[in-house]
Amino acid sequence: MGITANTYQTEQWRTTDIAITTSKVYASPFEDVDVTGTFTGPDGRKLRLLAFWDGDGKWILRFAPTAVGAWSCTVSSTDDENTDFTGTFTVDCIPYTGTLAMYRHGFLRVSEDKDYLEHADGTPFFWLGDTHWTFVTEERFDESNCSAYKSQFKACVDKRVQQKFTVYQCNFRDGKQDGYFGRNLNLMQETPDHGFVPNIKEFQENVDPKMKYLADQGLLIAVGYAWGYDMPVGGVERYKSMAKYTAARYGAYPVAWTLAGELPGYMGDLEENTRLWNDVAKECRRWNAYGNLQSAHLACDRPFPKIYENEDWFDFAMSQAGHGDFDMAQSMYAEFKEMYAGHPVLESEGNYEGAASNEYSSRPITAAMMRRLAYLIMQSGGCGYTYGSLGVWELQWEKGVGGIGWGDLAWWDGLNLPGADQLTIFRDFYESVGWNRLKPLPKEKAETKSFFMEATNRSQIYFTGDAAMRTIVGYMSETSMRSFVLRGLTAAEYRIWEMDPATEEKIEAENKLRPVDGVLEYSSEELFGNKKDRLVVIEAVDRAH
Repeated sequence: MGITANTYQTEQWRTTDIAITTSKVYASPFEDVDVTGTFTGPDGRKLRLLAFWDGDGKWILRFAPTAVGAWSCTVSSTDDENTDFTGTFTVDCIPYTGTLAMYRHGFLRVSEDKDYLEHADGTPFFWLGDTHWTFVTEERFDESNCSAYKSQFKACVDKRVQQKFTVYQCNFRDGKQDGYFGRNLNLMQETPDHGFVPNIKEFQENVDPKMKYLADQGLLIAVGYAWGYDMPVGGVERYKSMAKYTAARYGAYPVAWTLAGELPGYMGDLEENTRLWNDVAKECRRWNAYGNLQSAHLACDRPFPKIYENEDWFDFAMSQAGHGDFDMAQSMYAEFKEMYAGHPVLESEGNYEGAASNEYSSRPITAAMMRRLAYLIMQSGGCGYTYGSLGVWELQWEKGVGGIGWGDLAWWDGLNLPGADQLTIFRDFYESVGWNRLKPLPKEKAETKSFFMEATNRSQIYFTGDAAMRTIVGYMSETSMRSFVLRGLTAAEYRIWEMDPATEEKIEAENKLRPVDGVLEYSSEELFGNKKDRLVVIEAVDRAH
């Protein structure tokens, strides 16, 4: 009994599991004892990790070293009389030899300027997410009803990895009751004498394989505990227990804890609901040894909900623009960024492709509608976009089976809708222009021009640029005007090229443009014409080359 080995080895940022066993029988192991390991690294950093109870007298310390070299660990517990929970061991951390960015560059943090997320070594992290709200309740790891795939779950993950997605947005849906989003599920089970305890079998057989597979693909797992209006199911103590347990079980994976869906909710005592979920978030932070990023998936009210922005645990802000009919403009995100000043902002839910718009009309959401929102958040100073496709975001096992009435598409057809490939282009484009250096340009520097009317939300061109005005990016929707003036340019000569965001086709103007007193006027009609949305890029020409 006790620690099962003296020495372990793993690569930097990859996990190793240290099993600790005991013959002592506890009436409620989850409640009666906490087992912890204090890890000391070669750089002097200390990590105090909570072991998770895994049934049958076994606790596991799941550890991912943050630095190469020898780590020592001392094990202790809240049961001073149990010597099985005492001892030491070492972990030899060797360099990571793979190609996944999450492990080459390390887990995530907020950038110094608070505008985006970055890896531990300072490499910018581009948030491109795919939505899977039913990954626990409905998605199937070892089963597929489509002959092209052996596993429905792996097919969805592998496809998005191939398309260069970086985030798997999901929700444990603990306490799920009758209604939307799949079968009822209790990951935390209520007991007569011991409150809520983990459903070990459900974690082992359902959740563990999925979480490990996601981590092994190098994805950030952005996961919430339940839906925001599920709080009455067991109350705050249920989700505080879950926050503690999942921090121990999955905190050494690349995760971001997103608290609950659609907070503060749309009904009941919203102020009280906000307060209770805040207590859960604080419990997560308490056991969050790796400093996993934390946020909350917000409701799509107008104006946007303003909650948690002053809380120490709140790292980044997740907008929910909604699905289809609101007039989504830069002013919307400018307001949101002002509300959450000092936090990176991203779009976490909007315009799920293929779904029926659910606000004021029932038109199908097209790739173009989705695409406009994705570029809008980036041109408004955001740091990422989260996609969703009909049949996948809320699993429909086959056409006519599952779903909540937003459309009827089997998961394998939803998986192959065209918008996801266009988001590969989206990510490639922004990384090619150094997106993290670009900030929204004020009207004094970039202005949409028209001879007959003032630019409106639908006709505006949305511009970003770097501090020196040497790289400027404009996004034009299908309804945007095509002429603009730029001011404050610092280079003597610029090249201009445009790109179709649906096809990646690029056209460059033959002639270089020379600003007059730092001012440049331009009309894009001569390149792509006036029928499609497109990007326009104005780049300084280095005369030395």
